[in-house]
Amino acid sequence: MTHFFLAYKLPLAVDSFQRLLGQIISSSKSSNPLVRSNSVNLFKALIAHNDPTNPHSLSRLAVPEIIELPKSGKSAGPDHRVALYSMLAALTPAEGVSLPLLQAATILLPKEPHENAISVLAAALPPHVVFLLRGASLPPDVIQFIAKEMISSKPAVRKAFVGLAGAVFFDTQGISDSENGAIFAKGLVPAFETCLKTVASNPLNSSGGPYEGYVALAVLLGPLARSERSG
Repeated sequence: MTHFFLAYKLPLAVDSFQRLLGQIISSSKSSNPLVRSNSVNLFKALIAHNDPTNPHSLSRLAVPEIIELPKSGKSAGPDHRVALYSMLAALTPAEGVSLPLLQAATILLPKEPHENAISVLAAALPPHVVFLLRGASLPPDVIQFIAKEMISSKPAVRKAFVGLAGAVFFDTQGISDSENGAIFAKGLVPAFETCLKTVASNPLNSSGGPYEGYVALAVLLGPLARSERSG
């Protein structure tokens, strides 16, 4: 079926997409790794078939459907959540897509006990953060939440959020020189400084390793330092 939709060139009707999406989410629960992988591949093939007059309609429909099971605690386990989060990673940033996805993910990530699922979901978020910062900006509570989780007591969560923040600042088109980017940076700099101090005080035995310190140093001496010099 995936090969059919890869070859199919016409827009996909919303009701057809919704029926297929239900089957995809059901298949993503499978204990068979190949079935789970195929469900993700089919989703990626389908999501490209938006109506040209409404190019993100399918993505807007997909976000609440995909996050419902992990959000309600009814997923079939970490492998199921990895498959669902891999689908979210295929979504292009857009109005009506990025903010709901980010708001849901920043709630899901701190509660996620499985490191692989954490890394997949966190890796899906930076393009959506950048998209929002280039537009109407992130809500203050989201920025505060990211900063808080950057210094979480859970190493996997801390690593995920520090990596998320670092990826935003190192986005190829950059946001550091924009007004929204400056607000984002101001909210996150204290967390970066805390990460750097924590790792610097005990680089060999820091919980989670030196990763957070390296990212913090790279951001503080890289994009943020260049932004200050240009300002």
